[in-house]
Amino acid sequence: MATRYQQLRQAIARFAADADEQHAYLESIFAHPTRTGDATGYGNDELAEEFDGIYRATGHMLEWGEITQEEIDAAKPLEALLDQWSGEQNADLWRREALWQDPRWEQVRQCARQVLSQYPDEERTSDWAPEKD
Repeated sequence: MATRYQQLRQAIARFAADADEQHAYLESIFAHPTRTGDATGYGNDELAEEFDGIYRATGHMLEWGEITQEEIDAAKPLEALLDQWSGEQNADLWRREALWQDPRWEQVRQCARQVLSQYPDEERTSDWAPEKD
């Protein structure tokens, strides 16, 4: 099972990926529950939800030595960008076709690539386990 650091790095890497890779990932997690095997109706917000879910744990991860403050700070521009483009007024960004058509996705990818460059691809151990809290 991936550590929390690895989960965060993977979530950032998914934002850094090109549109075809993002689409393939989303299809892989949503296609089987659909009757047709086509999950494009589910949109792209799962990418943001995965990132947000694990990014919220970074304070706790810092306490347990799983991440550095510099790495947390490096991801803040991505968090801010996603926050700026959340909500109903930006619903068009979260439709699947936006991955290829909306120029904001290229901004997200560029920001994520910059963040990812600050996150070494390494395994980090921790003594933390969910049952310890």
